[in-house]
Parts: sequence; C-alpha cells; structure tokens
Amino acid sequence: MDIWKKVLEKISSQISKPSFNTWFKNTSAELEDDVFTIYSSNAFTIDWLETNYSTLITDAIKEVAGEDYSIRFEVTEENEKLASIFPNTYFESSQNDTDSISRLERKIDRLEQKIQQLIDVKRLDERAEQLEERISKLEEQVK
Repeated sequence: MDIWKKVLEKISSQISKPSFNTWFKNTSAELEDDVFTIYSSNAFTIDWLETNYSTLITDAIKEVAGEDYSIRFEVTEENEKLASIFPNTYFESSQNDTDSISRLERKIDRLEQKIQQLIDVKRLDERAEQLEERISKLEEQVK
C-alpha cells in the first residue's frame, strides 16, 4: 500500500465522512525529491486543501512515513491541458456541489453589486430631473 493511501486512511479517521468525500476522495499524490505533491481535479479543491488541511496532511504524512516532507498542491495535468485549450472554461471531473455553490454565490454577489449600482444611478437620474424642474421654475419666476 502506498503512502498516500495510508495518509488518506489516517485523515478519514480524523474528519467527517462528508468532508473527506468532498475534499480528499478524488485526490492523488506523489513523492519526489522529498516533496509530496497532492493533486486534485480542480483549483478550488486544491485551494481548499491548502488553506484548511495543510497541517492535517503534513501531520498525517509524518506519522505514516516517519519523516517530514514538504507538501505542494497542484491541479492534475489533464485539467491544466484542457484549461490551456479552453482558458475561460471551468472543468470539473467530479460532481462537487461545493464548487458549484461557491461559483454561484460569487456570481450572485456580483449581480447584487451591479443591481445596487443601477439603483444608485436611477436615483441620481431622478434627483437630476427634480433639480432641472426646480431650475426651470426658478428661471420662469425670474423672467
């Protein structure tokens, strides 16, 4: 059994099954020149693993392998190749609801900001119209 499988077994006993399935199930790893590289199919998962699970992974590797290794996180080569061919396309090799939800939440935030900007512009337009009417009335009074 390779080191990564043992590391995954160790991690699976330390976190909830849904978390493990979401973040670790579709990962792979390789050890080369004292660097443990962890691969996943998409950048969001890689970022999440690096941000939230680096210490857990490092500790599990040390416990399983008996040595300290540097760790690195990378998107699998296959998806990098696809991304270079289709730069504005998001590739997802597994159905990961968390990725979809996060993307949708960011889109909703951007849309809400644009709507607020449109509302602000409309209010300014209405205020400008009111001021133009007042100016017209004042000009009529002066005549």
